[in-house]
Order: sequence, then C-alpha cells, then structure tokens
Amino acid sequence: MIALTDFLPEASEPNAEYIRLKCLYDCYKDDKNTLFWSQNGGEAYLSLAGGDMTVFCGNGDLEEIKEFISVISPRSIFGSIKVLKKLGFQDIHSAVVMSRQADVLGETIGDNLNSRQIYDILKVKEFSLPEYPYFAVDLCRRINHGTADYFAVKDKCAAVSFHTGNYALLNGIVSREKGLGTVALKAILQKNYGRELLICCEEKLMGFYEKNGFKKLYKAGYSCKQA
Repeated sequence: MIALTDFLPEASEPNAEYIRLKCLYDCYKDDKNTLFWSQNGGEAYLSLAGGDMTVFCGNGDLEEIKEFISVISPRSIFGSIKVLKKLGFQDIHSAVVMSRQADVLGETIGDNLNSRQIYDILKVKEFSLPEYPYFAVDLCRRINHGTADYFAVKDKCAAVSFHTGNYALLNGIVSREKGLGTVALKAILQKNYGRELLICCEEKLMGFYEKNGFKKLYKAGYSCKQA
C-alpha cells in the first residue's frame, strides 16, 4: 500500500533516484506543498514537488505504483530506465548515472554570485532548468539549510550540488569557457569531500566524467507529460 510518509531513512547505496528524494526531503519535509510517499514500509518511495515526481523502487509493487502515478498525473517523472519502462513509459530521455568518491583535498576559490547570475550561466539549450523564480527559491532554501553547494566563475562556469549523509548529487554543471568544466567539477568534489558524488549525464558526456574518475553505475531517465 502507498501512503504518505514523514520519514525517509538515510541513503545506504549510490542510487540517484533515492538520493534525489532524500535531498528533497531533508529540505522540504515540513513543506505542505511537497509530498512524500512510501510503499509497504519502504519497498518504494515517491516524491512530488511542483508537479515533478521522483520514483525509487526497490522491491515495490509496480502495478500499484503505475496506477498511483496515473491518478497523480505528474508533469514529469524521474527514475531508473528499468523502472520507467516497467511502468509503461516509452518517451524517456535517458541519462547515465556515474559516481566517484569525492576525495579531492583543498579549495578552489570561485566568485560569490547571486542566484540570477548562477541561473544565467546554467541556462543553455543542452541543460533543462525550471523557471527562474522556482530555481532561485529552491537553491537559496537548500543553501540556507546547508544541503547545497555551488562553485561559479562569473559569466564563465557554474556547478551546483545537493547532498545528504554520505552522498551528493551534481545537480548541474555548465562551462562557457574551455577547461573550466574540469575546474568546476574539481571544486564540487572538494566541497563534498568524504562523500560519494553521483552525476546523471548524457552518453556523449561520459568521456569527460570518466577522465575525471567517474564510473558508470546504471541508466536513469525522465519522462515528461505530452502537452
């Protein structure tokens, strides 16, 4: 049975869907507009924020989850490719989940930018962003809660990560100048020292992350409701 929950356990494995869920929970658990569900005491977890759903399914009842999603009718849904396909989704934008230990010491100094400046750097056609007001409120809230980090060089590069417990998730990285993508990634690894950092990237970008010590775990993806 799927029911609302006010508790999510700590992430115990490098799973992008669950870490995304837990990062959201850590910051929004008291927000009545953000909902979290568990199935059968933890066989699956789901969240809904601003019309966007995340699904983590371990040994959950996929038929029940499928029916539940059809009732909720989210704007978009994020999960593993394996789970999304079993739920009947076909138009899936796939991403490769990769990870590495954040064991880079030191601190790479960037610029202290506001949310608008960070947003303008990240806003490129290859990278999907929410509307600015939502982005700004969300980023500021997570930073104020101590669950997000960013690195940026004005007008040139920016990277944002969320973290929970022993894990972190790179939520976006864009470089507008050659070589600064590696600098931004190094800085995020430093800010998350001691955690395992996960990323979700397109297959064409795997080489960049492999050169920086990341290894492929599995495939995840998004499916958006057709207009």
